[in-house]
Amino acid sequence: EDATTSRPTKQGFDIVIGNPPYVEAKKLKSQSADLKKNYSLYTGTADLSIYFVELALRNAAQNGNVMFITTNKFFNTEFGKPLRKMILQNNITHLINFEQVEVFEDILVSSVILGIAKVPPSSQAFTYERFYKLNKQQFNTQFKEKEGRFDEFLQSNLDESEWSFATGAKALLKKKLDKFPKIGEDKSLHVYRGVTTGYNPAFIITDEQRDALIAADAKNADIIKNMLQGRNIRKWYYNESVENLLQTGFDTNIEQDYPTIYQHLLQFQNELEVRADQGKKWYNLRACKYYSEFERSEKIIWGLTADKWAFTLDTKQHYLPSNAYILTSDTLPIRFVLGLLNSKLLHFYFQFIGVMTAGGAYTLKAATIEALPIPSATQVQQGEIVALVDTILSKKQQNPGADTAAEESAIDKLVYQLYGLTDDEIKIVEA
Repeated sequence: EDATTSRPTKQGFDIVIGNPPYVEAKKLKSQSADLKKNYSLYTGTADLSIYFVELALRNAAQNGNVMFITTNKFFNTEFGKPLRKMILQNNITHLINFEQVEVFEDILVSSVILGIAKVPPSSQAFTYERFYKLNKQQFNTQFKEKEGRFDEFLQSNLDESEWSFATGAKALLKKKLDKFPKIGEDKSLHVYRGVTTGYNPAFIITDEQRDALIAADAKNADIIKNMLQGRNIRKWYYNESVENLLQTGFDTNIEQDYPTIYQHLLQFQNELEVRADQGKKWYNLRACKYYSEFERSEKIIWGLTADKWAFTLDTKQHYLPSNAYILTSDTLPIRFVLGLLNSKLLHFYFQFIGVMTAGGAYTLKAATIEALPIPSATQVQQGEIVALVDTILSKKQQNPGADTAAEESAIDKLVYQLYGLTDDEIKIVEA
């Protein structure tokens, strides 16, 4: 057939259906060069599913459709921002969100059924529904009740910032809070991740091992640091740990200056020599500019994954591992910041920008905490919150189970004032 009269070949598929695997970014290091080369959405923190969505859109024909069952983490993570932008260049047709739902027996998921038409975005609404914290029986009941009567959501209400799907008064309140500066924009506040050792069994030791090493050489106490795990941290207090960190520094000559610690580490030499995170010698920790921040007289601490919204104060110079974070302040009273973080209002704001695990735990990454709004306050206003926080900390130190509801309620009222909330807006937060 003459090429000038033949029909053009369609470029791409009419329908692309998939259920991409979820593999977190830290397990993709060996593929990072290829991913960066081949995908415009590449970031060093994106999980594998992100690239499947890009590939699906790339391989769909114009006017084609993509339908995926995938993780919903891209809704409100920084690494999801490029994907949100890419999706919104097309037309969303379906978005059924499952947050901590037992879709299958004994399998709790946080995922989304995502439908995308590869056409220019329009002003029409797409099919939207959210199922939240349901066991199998509850989910089956709700799904049957909703089937064929799912809600709708206007795509024009979404942009590349976090997808909260808030509407009405809730959405207006979020926009009001969005206008405040963020913690990450305040140059006097610093958020740091805990120490990455590369091989915890070598560097994290028990109290018994600590005592033995110090008995062998008193000098060893200089580089043995008290440690807390994320699981030790509760709201307003922490449980002491029986763990300690060998702070071997980036270039400290452990073999020469701390020979008994060197002997301890020798048994792990093979494992320590092959780790990516190491310092000048195989027994050193990776280079880190903020080790001294752990030894500040005061800092806020929290766990990366927490079953409850929980921040507390550390005044004993604990080090934390990589599953926990610290916040230090140069000028703002640290107890004032702690009062804000533990308030109902910032807990409320988290639902718009934060990520929960499938099991319903908070994922409190640095980027999430840095995105929380922080108001300006006079010294008097700061002092009122600081005094209440001091009372709570004192009570919890004497008895972790102490009732501090009155003080916490008083802090919440002061926080509402700082952010200028009306009575109706307060009702939304406390609903």
